[in-house]
Amino acid sequence: MSPKIAALKLPTLEAMFTSYAKYRPTSNTFQGDGKRILLSQSDAWMQQARLIGQKRFFTLTETGVTFFKFGKSSLDFEEYQLFLEELCQTKGIGLEEVKHSMVSCGPPGMVS
Repeated sequence: MSPKIAALKLPTLEAMFTSYAKYRPTSNTFQGDGKRILLSQSDAWMQQARLIGQKRFFTLTETGVTFFKFGKSSLDFEEYQLFLEELCQTKGIGLEEVKHSMVSCGPPGMVS
């Protein structure tokens, strides 16, 4: 019998949000405290998750238009979840599939 290999436990969406909200802190005015995310950080996350780019679920224009509907330069985690819901609903893409891609893509800057 071969030994069972435990499935890797994926991080939560909130934990990944914090990681990406701290990514490139010199470009944000709140010093990358992990509590708020900029559009550029969100786009970097989605590109790493292959939601923007190869699969082309979303374009940079679509993420920008949806992000700025909130009238803020950064979003907290609760607002970001609403952003994802609206973005997915607009494109007719499953929210759970998007979230899975976002939690399984690795920390910021990883090449997957």
